[in-house]
Amino acid sequence: MYKFLQRLLQLISELAAHKKKPECACCGRCCESFGGHLATSPRDLERWRREGRNDLLSRTNRLGWIWVDPQTKEPLERCPFILKTDEQRSVCAIQDTKPDICRDYPTLAHGRRCLSGIIF
Repeated sequence: MYKFLQRLLQLISELAAHKKKPECACCGRCCESFGGHLATSPRDLERWRREGRNDLLSRTNRLGWIWVDPQTKEPLERCPFILKTDEQRSVCAIQDTKPDICRDYPTLAHGRRCLSGIIF
């Protein structure tokens, strides 16, 4: 019995390893919805300084909230770096250096479910 259970657990583990993780639908709903309700991490700020990304740093207020107007520091309603490619899809213009909070979305706090209902 022990050998059977051990083999069953091994098979389940192998299946889980081969299961393809759901991919982002690139609908842009999260980027359009959260706007100025996000905060940077210290890692983000350090990375952007190192990369010379003043465009990103200027869209962060003194409390670390993003995305804000560079002049007024008022929160924006949506991410300024989301680009619509068509009616159904969007792309992130700062994909390689986007904030950790965006990179980690959806989190456990979201039930690992994005706004389009995809479970990650």
